[in-house]
Parts: sequence; C-alpha cells; structure tokens
Amino acid sequence: MDRQTLQGSFDTCVLKNDVLRLTIVPQLGGKIVSLVRLEGGYEYLLQPPEPEQAYRPRSYGAKFEDHETSGFDECVPTVAECLYPEQPFLRSRLPDHGDVWSLPADPKIDGGQLCLSTHLRSLPLRFTKKVQLQEDRVRLDYEATNLCQSGVKFLWSAHPLLRVEPDAEIVLPKEVKEVEVGWSNEERLGKSGDRCAWPKAIERSGRTVPLNQIRSPIAGTADKLFTPRLSEGFCGMFLPREQEGITFRFDPRLVPFVGIWICQGGWPTSRASKHFTIALEPCLGRPDSLEDAVKRNECVVLRGGESLQWWMEIEANGAALRDLGGRT
Repeated sequence: MDRQTLQGSFDTCVLKNDVLRLTIVPQLGGKIVSLVRLEGGYEYLLQPPEPEQAYRPRSYGAKFEDHETSGFDECVPTVAECLYPEQPFLRSRLPDHGDVWSLPADPKIDGGQLCLSTHLRSLPLRFTKKVQLQEDRVRLDYEATNLCQSGVKFLWSAHPLLRVEPDAEIVLPKEVKEVEVGWSNEERLGKSGDRCAWPKAIERSGRTVPLNQIRSPIAGTADKLFTPRLSEGFCGMFLPREQEGITFRFDPRLVPFVGIWICQGGWPTSRASKHFTIALEPCLGRPDSLEDAVKRNECVVLRGGESLQWWMEIEANGAALRDLGGRT
C-alpha cells in the first residue's frame, strides 16, 4: 500500500495489484476517490469537475451537495437528513448523507487489509470498513457496533457515484419487476412511496421509458428508486461503448435492498450545473430517511453492545462481455 497526497490537502492510501488500483482518503471518512482497471486505464468512479471543491475540509453536518459530486462514500446512520424518532435519542439530528462522509476515519493495516474506523457523532455507533483487493475484485467487510446500553437503529447505504455514458445499462436481478420511488424530479415517476414497473415504466406524461437504459446528460431527469427485498445479491452496470462493466455483489440475507440513483441532468435542483451519473447502492434498509425506515420497520436494530457484520464485493468486469450476474 502506498501513501500519496491528493490536491495538496489530504493523504491518500493507494491499494494496487496486477488488475486494479484503488485510492482512499481516510480523512474524508474513508472515501474511495478512484477505482481504475489498469489494463486500459479505465476509471469507474465519477471524478469531480472541480477537485478543489470536492477535496476540501468539511464540517460535521454540512450539506453533501455543497462538497461532493464524485467517488464512493458510506452513508451511516441515514442518507436523508432527519430526526431520530425514538427515545433515548429522540429528536437527535441525523445529518444529510449521515455522519461518516464528513468525519475522519482512523486508518490501520490489519493482515494485509486497510481498516478504517469512524465514531459517529449523532448516535453511539462505531463504523468500521476493511478493504482489500482480490484479483479483479474489491472486498469490503463492514461492522457497526453499538457503544451504549440502549438499543440503536440505523441505516447503511453504499454511495458509489459511477461514470456513465449514453446507452449504459443498469443490471438488476431478474426477480425485480417493480421498484419503489424514493424521489423523482417533478414526480415524473410518482411521489415518494409510489411504485413503478422495472425496467420499463410509465411516466406521468403517459410515455413508456426504459429506466435501465441511460440516455443523455441533458435529459433533465433525476430519480431515486429502491428494489424490493432481494433473494439474489447483485447489481451492476454495463457500458457498451467502453466494453466495461462493474458489478456489486453482497449477501441479500444481510443486505436486502438496492437503492438506484439515476441522474441525467435533473439534479441538483438548486444549481445550473447538473450531474450525469448513476449510483448503485446496496443498503441495509429503505427509504433514505432513517426516521421513515423506523416507521416501516425496514432498518437495522442493534441491542446494547451488539455488533453487526456484512460485506460487499465490487468486480471490475473489463473488456469481456461476460455475464454480470444475470445479464443476457
């Protein structure tokens, strides 16, 4: 593992083997800022148009969109800003995209793995991520530990913003026939909690659209969707022009849902400069707000002193048009 400096501000940890190079910034919550397949030099993660804006110090509780337009963050204990709904932490504020992205992680080397640990501020939780490269895969092992004697509820969501191109294809298990709307710009797919068909849905206008096919950076759409509870643990993206693919694999008994963020020039709504990206987000619960997830009983509950472990693997499927776990 090498250490380098990113944008003159933060130290990075670089993991490299014969296939992949992975760059992590511990001071940004263990953010993965780059994942490159060395043969061909393909970068899978969205890079910031203004690195000095993205890679700069942030304060706890900041707005995510004021800093980040790139890379792979971890969202814990919520994705959407909300208030904790139960005692003994009633009305504790849970910040936008959670705590971890805005707090430094403590990096250590443990048996050939990079171990990154963060103590949350909003809730008494310790979040740990272990990272290692295994040929064409990134192996991520996670643990959340309740540091108090009271029960704690939380969400975790991966948040990898990916490079996309027109005609890119989102690949989900064949069991997914419909998805739940978390948010849809101008409610083109419905309101929060509505459901629409997958992969082809009917917009509010009555037009049928293929949600799994990326169209254009000026399409003006932005949608956050969620799969039902899964029995197959994978999701992926295939880029036909580049002949590249990326696959996320996980145990659906531990990680039962995938959030899907598809942004084609429809967000941020507050700025003229819009994003063109997708994020495939294996997650422990839904929707993005822990407050809402608690009401639906779709979150994790840790008893006092209890820990939970789960894992995810990222495959870099370069060049070959091989099966991306269900793609035909």
